[in-house]
This record gives sequence, C-alpha cells and structure tokens, in this order.
Amino acid sequence: MWSLRLRIALAGTLVALAAFGLARASGSSAPVVVVPITGSVDRGMEHLVLRALDLARTDRAQALVLDVNSSGGLDTALAPIRAAIRSAPVPTMAYVSGHAYSAAALIALAARRVVLAPGATIATPAAASSSGMLVLDSSEALQAHLASSVAPTLQAALSAAQLGNAPIVQVRMTLAERIARFVSEPLVAGLLIGLGLLGLLVEMQTLHGLAGFIGIAALALYFSVQFYSGFADWTIVLIAIIGVLGVLWELHIVPGHTLPGALGALLLLGALLFSFGTPYLVAGVEALATAIVLATIGFSMALRAYPENAWSSRLALAAVQGPDFVTAPNRFDLMGRSGMALTYLRPAGHALIDGERIDVLTEGEFIAAGTPIRVVRVEGSRIFVEPIPFPLERITS
Repeated sequence: MWSLRLRIALAGTLVALAAFGLARASGSSAPVVVVPITGSVDRGMEHLVLRALDLARTDRAQALVLDVNSSGGLDTALAPIRAAIRSAPVPTMAYVSGHAYSAAALIALAARRVVLAPGATIATPAAASSSGMLVLDSSEALQAHLASSVAPTLQAALSAAQLGNAPIVQVRMTLAERIARFVSEPLVAGLLIGLGLLGLLVEMQTLHGLAGFIGIAALALYFSVQFYSGFADWTIVLIAIIGVLGVLWELHIVPGHTLPGALGALLLLGALLFSFGTPYLVAGVEALATAIVLATIGFSMALRAYPENAWSSRLALAAVQGPDFVTAPNRFDLMGRSGMALTYLRPAGHALIDGERIDVLTEGEFIAAGTPIRVVRVEGSRIFVEPIPFPLERITS
C-alpha cells in the first residue's frame, strides 16, 4: 500500500517539475526585438520602429531594444517615433553603442532604460548650456541621470537586465524600406515631384507622349513610396490618379474645355501636399514649392526646343493649308472649250467663254485682246488657254 502511495507521490512530483520546467522554457522563449537606430532620423526610420513594435506585440517579446548610433535628423520624424516608443506594449531599452545626438538622443531617452557603451556620447537639449549643445560621455551621462548603466556590449546590457538568455530578433531594413527611405528624403521627393510636373508640362507643349510617360512614372514612384511608408492611403492615391487622368483628358481627348485640366491639376497638387502626412504638411509645402520652381525652370528651358504649343494649336485653325486645299471649285467643265480674249493676256487676263467672263492664264506667251483662245489645262481655279490658229474653228461671243 505504501509502495503504491509513494509511487503516486513521486509521479506527481515529476509531473509538477516537468510543468514548471515547461513554464520556464516557454517564458524564456519569448524573444527580445532589437531595432537599429542608425543613420538619419527620418520617416523611413519611423516606419522601421513601428514595424518593430508590431513584431514585438505579435511575438509577445520580453523587450524592445533600440541600438542607437545616430547624429539625429528631422524633427518632424521625432515626435511620432517617441510617442510610439513611450506607448510600447513591452518594456523598452535603448543601448547607445556609438553616439546619440539631437533627435536620436531624444529617441533613446524615450525608452524606459538607457544604457551607454564605454566611450559612447549623448547630447540633448536638456544638457545644453548657454554656449550650445553639451556632449556627455558615458560617465557624465550617468552623473546627469541620463543613463541607467554602462555596458561594454549589447549582450552585456541584456544580461544586466535579466534578458541574456532570451533569443534576439534583429529587425533589419528591407530593400523596399531602403528605397522608401531614400525617396522620402525631402530633396529626393522634391526632385521626383518636380520631374513629374515637368513631364506633364512638356507633354502639354509637345503631345508626343514620352514626356507624359516620364512624368507619370516619376509621380507613380513617389506615391508608391508614400503609400508603402504609410503616409499616403488609398484615398490620396485615388485622388492623384483622378488628377492625372483629368490633365491627360484635357491634353489628348477634349482640349479647350479647361475644366477637366484645371480640376485635375488642383486634385494632383492637393494629393501631393497631403501625401506627406498631416505631421509633415510644412515639409510638404516646402518640397512642393521647390518642385514647382524646378519644374518652371525646366519648362522654360524646354520652350527653346519646342517654342510652339501643340496643345493650344489644336484649339485654333491651322494657318498653313494642305497641298490639296483650293479656294474655289475646279472648272474641269471648261476643258477644251473655246472663247475670246477680252483683255491682253500677259500672261493673266480675262476671257469670254460660253458667255461667261473668266480669269485665265497663258503658258507664258502674250495674247492680244480679241484673239480666239481655247482652254488647254485646268488646275483647280487656274484655267490655262492658248490662241486658236486660223482658220477659226469656233468663236463664242
């Protein structure tokens, strides 16, 4: 009997130990998500941090670690990143491996725990003096309570935070994000917008199709990046497409109506402005103004190569007529008929043919008034005659 009870107790103990071990194993399997804060602080970095936070939330990570080594960047990209870090659903830690200046320092300080590597530096507006920004090394940052501790490596910082055994998930920028980050630079974005607007202007001047294709391709690349980055939604993209279609409708389908082109241009400019996102409207105005100036300069240069506007030419009657154009009906009915010269033909003059006074020409010879003539050639309204030799075959008077 005791042997049976002992066996049951031992089995229960083993089951409890196994369950405890599994529980510890499941807890330790939760990863630590590490996101690099390197290069310029811009909207591409904001997209990267938000993606890392989503990953940490989905994988139920033990912590989100910011590996910081940046000189700062756009202040307009700072606020959304700091807000996202402060509202993170998991504990956050910033490890300054190199230097954190300006916006990068404020991003690091948004984490709950800040650790510096030996020799790392940090500078923030809170540490500024009257002479400017004050740069602090790791020991000075500890004394100023800007850092919690110093660790030689990121792994050492994780071990000090009881996260040394957790698997590490490194969040890297994808190729698409690198392209998006490059195109999201204000200068590059302004150049793309300027190229798009210039292409549409040159298309209005030439109507060849090539300039319009280049302009639409540049705008498509810009809006694709903005959509991928999360700053332009389907509504803005749809408004931009309608705007481009309105401009092309005015240029190639119904020129002269003005309304489709004007409305399309306004929709396109509005979509370009709001594609920067509400927090970046000021930057959007600056980039759009730069693009308009560049497009205007480029278009003025293009006018030298294409001085005549092909679009406006479609709205007016062409001044030069085709080779088959005639101002009067052909008089082939007079071919072979005879008459009399009413005036001297030298070589032009008047003749009387079948009782009708008609302007005629000779082949270059001189014909006196009263001479019998015969129609030998008709070219539209130009009637060529020659004198009739005697004896007179027929005189019509």
